[in-house]
Amino acid sequence: MMNRILFSCAGAALLALSGCATQSSAVRVDKADTDLTCRTFDWRPASADAASLTDQRVRAAALKKLEAKGYTLSTDKPDCQVAYALSTQDRPKPKPSVGVGVGGGSGGARGGIGVSLPIGGHKQQVGTFTLDVVDVAKNAQVWSGSVDVGIQAQQISDEEADEAVRVILEKFPDRAAK
Repeated sequence: MMNRILFSCAGAALLALSGCATQSSAVRVDKADTDLTCRTFDWRPASADAASLTDQRVRAAALKKLEAKGYTLSTDKPDCQVAYALSTQDRPKPKPSVGVGVGGGSGGARGGIGVSLPIGGHKQQVGTFTLDVVDVAKNAQVWSGSVDVGIQAQQISDEEADEAVRVILEKFPDRAAK
């Protein structure tokens, strides 16, 4: 009897923790068949509007990561230009669900009940974050990386920008090692 209670409590705890876990998304990379010749970079010209908080956070995170990989910011004559896109949409969180199972064996029949309870608000923002690299001399895109992201608010936070940029640029060629 004590084992049943212990297993039931452990199962409930695992179920609750799995509901809090974040999904891990794979980074999707697409690149041109030619070698990447970039050593310096700048940002693709954007609109004349004031830079949003998201824009400032993404640019700061990308600058830090690209410099760590051996690239240099050059606003005068860069080899490549970097652009990003963040598309988001509200998705309703899943509704609570209940599952019932019954099984049998040599020890008799057994049954179980599982409950899934989503934690948090009714909607979450999800989207795709993409970084593109354009070879200035060829005026052609030479590298693109994207990842699915979850966003907690209307503007991406410093931590969310750092994480999205980090996972994408892990796949970007490293100049510091050369």
